[in-house]
Amino acid sequence: MDFRSLLTDFPSGVEKDLLIGEVIKSESNFNTLLQLALHEKDPVAWRACWILDGSDEKKPGLAHRYVGKIVRALPELESKGTLRSLLRLLSRYDIPEEEQGLLIDLCFSYLVSELYPVAVKAHAMQIIYHHVLLYPELKDELIAVIEDQADNNSVGFKARGNILIKQMEKL
Repeated sequence: MDFRSLLTDFPSGVEKDLLIGEVIKSESNFNTLLQLALHEKDPVAWRACWILDGSDEKKPGLAHRYVGKIVRALPELESKGTLRSLLRLLSRYDIPEEEQGLLIDLCFSYLVSELYPVAVKAHAMQIIYHHVLLYPELKDELIAVIEDQADNNSVGFKARGNILIKQMEKL
């Protein structure tokens, strides 16, 4: 299947569902889309990620063996749409211990940067929160960053941040 050609035009909802069905059927299709997501330019890259994320959501665990590869690729990504979808996908997984430090550092950098949209920051917050459950010493740092960044971001950022702060206060 020539995913690159199919993703050149914006897929409709029906086409998206058909592509997700093809990805779910074949791990090689998942890998092909991941290569497009990590190495192509937009719009193909973010559309490939959109399909990957939808596929993994429909068939949980589909991306499990690629989690480390995805984390290691994040620093090189230029596409905010690709980053958003990959962080959303990663937020559903336990991250291998050897990749956790890199991912946590990246997520904190996304939170404090003005360069990233709220959706990227929301998924970054969620990923760090999952790691607070493993490493409680991150709790104070995450709360401080959320509170510090609240005035510089949208209402959505503040709402998500407040929810996570309330959850952390219960820990």
